[in-house]
Amino acid sequence: LRKHAYPIPAVNQLIASLSGGKVFAKLDLAQAYQQLTVDDATADAQTIITHRGAFRVKRLQFGISAAPGIFQNVIDKTVAGIQGVLPYFDDILIAASDEKELANRLETVLHRFAKAGLRLKSDK
Repeated sequence: LRKHAYPIPAVNQLIASLSGGKVFAKLDLAQAYQQLTVDDATADAQTIITHRGAFRVKRLQFGISAAPGIFQNVIDKTVAGIQGVLPYFDDILIAASDEKELANRLETVLHRFAKAGLRLKSDK
């Protein structure tokens, strides 16, 4: 695994960017990092050895030091250009001035997630 220096947004910057929002929605991605597949070298490096044998893990795992930056980068790119959408790891906050605008932004985000193959937690 190579170091991944993608910046994680500071919470105070995210909060400041919400000014003007009157209605909000929050989405939560299911199994966050594990939705992302990894290349063969990374899968080899993440191999888990148990009493039942070695298991090559083909998805990004929690605990990998580069995982937060990799995941944040993917999510940022997925929602890039949608005003009022603030991704912070597996939480996506959507702000709008009214319910109609919120519904439009939410629909756009959901379409992008579907296109990218990202799944949300159904219980949220």
